[in-house]
Amino acid sequence: MGLVGRTKRLFAEDHNVQRARRDGARAARALPRATGNYLTDKVPVVHWAPQYNPRWLANDALAGITIGVMLIPQALAYAKIATISGEYGLMSSWLPNFLYFFMGTSKDMSTGPTSLMGLLTAEIVRDYTSEGFSAQAIASMVAMCVGIYCLIIGGLKLGFLLEFVSIPVLHGFISAAGIVIMLGQIPSLFGVKVGLGTGTIIHDLFAQIPDFKGPTVGVGLGGIVLLVGLQKMGQKWGSKNKAIWYIGLARAAIVLVLFTGISYGVNKNIDLENDDPIWELSKVKSKGINAPKMPPGALFSKVFPRAVAPFLAAVIEHLAIAKAFGRKNSYVIDPAQELVYLGVTNFFNSFFSSMAVGGAMSRTAVNSSTGVKSPAYALFTGGVVVLSIFKLSPALFWIPKATLAAIIVTAVWSILSPPKIFWHFWKTSFVDFVAAMLAFWLTLFETSEIGIGSAVGFQLVYHILAAAFSRVRRITALPERDPMLDFADMPTDVQVFKPHHSLIFYNAFGITSQCFDAIQTYSSGANISFEVLRAQRNWSTAGERRAKALRKRAGIYLDPTKLHLVVLDMSMVPTVDTTGLTALQDLKADLERYAGKAAELRFANMHDGVKERFGRFGWELYDGGAFRDDKTSEARKGNAVFNSVSEAVRHRRMAEDEPDEFLVVGSEKA
Repeated sequence: MGLVGRTKRLFAEDHNVQRARRDGARAARALPRATGNYLTDKVPVVHWAPQYNPRWLANDALAGITIGVMLIPQALAYAKIATISGEYGLMSSWLPNFLYFFMGTSKDMSTGPTSLMGLLTAEIVRDYTSEGFSAQAIASMVAMCVGIYCLIIGGLKLGFLLEFVSIPVLHGFISAAGIVIMLGQIPSLFGVKVGLGTGTIIHDLFAQIPDFKGPTVGVGLGGIVLLVGLQKMGQKWGSKNKAIWYIGLARAAIVLVLFTGISYGVNKNIDLENDDPIWELSKVKSKGINAPKMPPGALFSKVFPRAVAPFLAAVIEHLAIAKAFGRKNSYVIDPAQELVYLGVTNFFNSFFSSMAVGGAMSRTAVNSSTGVKSPAYALFTGGVVVLSIFKLSPALFWIPKATLAAIIVTAVWSILSPPKIFWHFWKTSFVDFVAAMLAFWLTLFETSEIGIGSAVGFQLVYHILAAAFSRVRRITALPERDPMLDFADMPTDVQVFKPHHSLIFYNAFGITSQCFDAIQTYSSGANISFEVLRAQRNWSTAGERRAKALRKRAGIYLDPTKLHLVVLDMSMVPTVDTTGLTALQDLKADLERYAGKAAELRFANMHDGVKERFGRFGWELYDGGAFRDDKTSEARKGNAVFNSVSEAVRHRRMAEDEPDEFLVVGSEKA
């Protein structure tokens, strides 16, 4: 057969080529239908709108208006956290709601600016404003980059990658971020100037206590007291009185209107061009929705790597909220579609000088409690925001910064994890506790990127090393009773091992080394005469010394029983790679050198996929049961697979059949 013929045959028989051809043909047949399904799945409104009940409209309208009333003060406050003008918080809030009507898969989810996104945006804004870029331009580029990340992960359904950020890491990161956000409101609450960084802020706060401005402190602390009071009132009496319930929900808007009115009354006669107001004003100047424009392209290469932290925060928080309320209200969300929605809304929102947005727990909880029936509520919420952009601008100018700071502090307080959560991590898993602490302290005193990256990196490295140095269980009793065996205990001439992980590149040789160490410790090898021993003496004595040390450590001082069979229970080995198969070959060779060529290596409980991998590697396996009565069969050569450990042990070779021709490494006879 010529080269061309051999090549054709190779391609015809190659497993990977066959698989690619089979899967490619299947994909080609399914492509038209799959494309149509994929596109319609990106617009879920086409599925639920035909089933919309007109009686739901009242519930959706009430929920939408309520969320809109909540969103206005929160959007202004979270824009302040992001260190951009308040009007851009409103600008960030209208499009996400209209898009969610078309693309959302949760009836409860409320999206828009959040405190966490404000903080992460502020960190990036702070680093690049010194290079001449405006804060709004930087915030918009952050939103665009977050949108790109979401579109890639959601469009390709790679959301499983987010599972690498564990719950303890999230608790540590979010709690630290909440503290940083509240510390950042110190200047507005007390009317002082502080430096950057957690330590500096705390130092400057105590150092400037004599400089606190009374009117500012009064507005700030008065706002906090009123917000907390209205919240407690709603919690206590809201279930009995609908008006009190609504007052509790709209507490931020009530406080905003009240203190804005007071601010206007005491500051309206002051010449703001030449004199300072009684307290600092937000000076929001909304002129309607800006014409869309592309964020500066020069920022993309700078911001794109930094946008990983806000991207992770946005999608993890958003999906956690959506899943939680889906479970609570008995419906299922589509996580990939929610990511696509976040991608679309952040990408296109960035053209309106907006900040990055995501799901908000407080607004979503309120939305659910109002009895919302469908994502149609978002049309009403978006309408309320648009109305505020065009009609409320003159009033927004007079909002005290201390009032926005009070709204921020009371809203953020709820995201802090209580100490008992971290105590629970300590009791459950020390590794989880360390990861939570890394995320907490590094986020608090360094940056969110360092906090998340260090905590996730620590957990990944720990678990990789744990798998790399995983222990192999040595089985000392038969795991299942075989009625065909006339014994119940493990025969002394048999060693059985059970790996608990896949045999792959980073742990394969470690696992097989543990097996061989146990073989040398608890079993003797083949015996040879003194003359053969002297003739075959190797220059290296490391193996002998190691075997003696292992037996001494195990308290074994006499020669154990001669080894005839080693069984590997593969029931907990889901996959094996080339390195793993090579390590098993080495174990087989070491076994033959130690105990003689007649000593057998057998496998039990092997998964079909692992068997196929053995075959493609060139290690042909046989059904051990088919050869159990033939002592000259291939089952004798370490290629036999059995359905159970007991079956593998049942037909072991007996001691009197073995030739004595190999060395007992480390034995007293040697």
